[in-house]
Amino acid sequence: MSMRKNRTYEDDDGRTIADMSGVSRQPVFLPRLSGPPRAGNTPARPAPREESSRPWEETGLTKKEQLWYMLGALKAALLIALAFIGGLGVIVLLFFLSA
Repeated sequence: MSMRKNRTYEDDDGRTIADMSGVSRQPVFLPRLSGPPRAGNTPARPAPREESSRPWEETGLTKKEQLWYMLGALKAALLIALAFIGGLGVIVLLFFLSA
């Protein structure tokens, strides 16, 4: 006799949200990083979409607009890097002052 109880929930209508039948547990000590999938462990993958090799051409942006977008992204990355460098500088300064 099983010790497990069957629980019924009031709001359970029996529908499946996500099919987890193809998911299995990965070994802890020797994880499989790559290679062909094992039998019975093949997840259903959607068909690849047909994508353009140059999606930026479909946006209708001019060369100048593309340049400004790239410079804006570079500015944002540099500001984030500056914040990290400043924080690291403060930590190093505190180490020097405490020694």
